[in-house]
Amino acid sequence: MVGLAAGILSNLRTPLYQATARVLLTPNDPNQRLNPATGNGAVGNDPDRYVAGQTNIVQSEGVAAEAAKSLNGVTASQVESKISVRQSGESNVLKISATDPDPAQARDIAQAVAKGYIENRRQAAVAGLQGAADDIQAKLGPLQAQIAQLDTQIGDGSTVPGASAALISPVKPGSAAGPTQPAVQIPAGSGTLGGAPSTQESLKAARYAAAVQYETLYSRQQELLVDISLKRGDAELIADAKTPGAPVSPHPKRDAVLGVIVGLLVGVGISLLREQLNDRIRSAPEVEKLTGLPLLAQLPLDEVAAKDRLAGLAMVERAASPLSEAIRSLRTSIQYLGVDQPVKVIVVTSSAPGEGKSLVAANLATSFAQAAYRTLLISADLRRSSIDTMFGDLPPSPGLTGVVAPIPACNGASPTAATNGHDLNRAASKAAEALVKTDIPGLLLLPAGPTP
Repeated sequence: MVGLAAGILSNLRTPLYQATARVLLTPNDPNQRLNPATGNGAVGNDPDRYVAGQTNIVQSEGVAAEAAKSLNGVTASQVESKISVRQSGESNVLKISATDPDPAQARDIAQAVAKGYIENRRQAAVAGLQGAADDIQAKLGPLQAQIAQLDTQIGDGSTVPGASAALISPVKPGSAAGPTQPAVQIPAGSGTLGGAPSTQESLKAARYAAAVQYETLYSRQQELLVDISLKRGDAELIADAKTPGAPVSPHPKRDAVLGVIVGLLVGVGISLLREQLNDRIRSAPEVEKLTGLPLLAQLPLDEVAAKDRLAGLAMVERAASPLSEAIRSLRTSIQYLGVDQPVKVIVVTSSAPGEGKSLVAANLATSFAQAAYRTLLISADLRRSSIDTMFGDLPPSPGLTGVVAPIPACNGASPTAATNGHDLNRAASKAAEALVKTDIPGLLLLPAGPTP
């Protein structure tokens, strides 16, 4: 039943499709190597940590926003909710998967996120290089002004040998190409041998130093601009997302099988729990184990008596019934118990009303009478006595209550004193008068009598 319900519920769910794009992590920075044998940089020492970090970046809000730009009607938050990322084994490949009710939409989202991640990494790498180029540009301006000021102070406006006009008017950073800078040469006559330099020579030397510094920074700036133009992302798309042909969920058959297994496990668990919590006695061995007493007989249910309490005694009306056979077996067991000392008094009782005390007592007494034993059956149930009705119409009798109740009141004496002398004789005489003969030879009945 649980399996059927699980299969039906699974079949009612909306089918979901999943598309996957694969991205290879390829860091541009030589210090960011995914080979742990290199030992270069934090990534080289712990490649798994690098892959885990890139996985978090793929699932970040920035990548989702970049991917949402190429998707119609899909927000960044929706992209984040539909994306899952996992590493392909122990390789440097990330599997970027998108799940959606529309297979084409799942494909587009996975593809957009993969490209968005690559673009995000490229922009992050370019941003670092551009920052360094901007810092160099901030230093080139003051150097250019310093060179122009020195040219003015020199007076003739001439430049030192090797200094070109490009040092004064450099190409703006970020342009396609810049002029080729010739090597700066040491100006001739920049000093005299063994003498102090003149003011003109000092100015030319200062201009030369500023020109060398300017040319060095400018060359580094041009290298950065070239790196920016060639920079790519730290990842490469190696497998495009394809349109899935079958849904990844739900799976009605699989869910039904799992439902059956879960149902069986739950059922077994409940059964074991009930078995542990149930303290009812359900077998004869349990009775013997708990009481430490032998079991004399097992009495079956008398269906006739269960339907009609006035159906009569089984030992008389249904002598061949299972109950009659069980009663005779019980009588035999009791007789065996009295081999050394005969059993003369038998008490039939139970823990609750309606469990068959009267039925067993009446049939057991009848069984002993039929076996030629002189038998007295006393009905001691003073509230709901039913033994009287099992023997048909009986003559009136004071019953057990009429015999027992007057004894403590004999002349105000105590019960002990009442059992002495003529009081005991009178009580015995009254008890004998209360006995009733039944239709069964050898069986006398002392009814319960009126309720006190």
